Amino acid sequence: MELKITPLKCTGCGACEIACSMYQDETNSTMVSSIILHREEKKNYFGIMIKTQKDVYLARPEGPEWLSQSEGASGPKPILLRPPCDGCKNREDKLCVKFCPSGSIEEGFTEEAG
Repeated sequence: MELKITPLKCTGCGACEIACSMYQDETNSTMVSSIILHREEKKNYFGIMIKTQKDVYLARPEGPEWLSQSEGASGPKPILLRPPCDGCKNREDKLCVKFCPSGSIEEGFTEEAG
């Protein structure tokens, strides 16, 4: 994966989800994005979840982890029903990086699952 996620910078604005959905399906619906916000019952707690070809990457304030496809199936917007991230291969720039106002998503390297 060619994204570096810093969840402590995330404000939960959802710009990454909207940008990804515009790339995936040219719609303003976050139901088709490969990236979603991860929220828990804690104030100002945000993480970012990305579906890759094989697994689901979850970047949380406690640290990142790789989940199997079945573990990423929970939540109101199941990520398994979405297309995997392809790094915006039809573009020169990655839209989630471009539109993230807090800089929590950057181009970089995150270690792939073993």
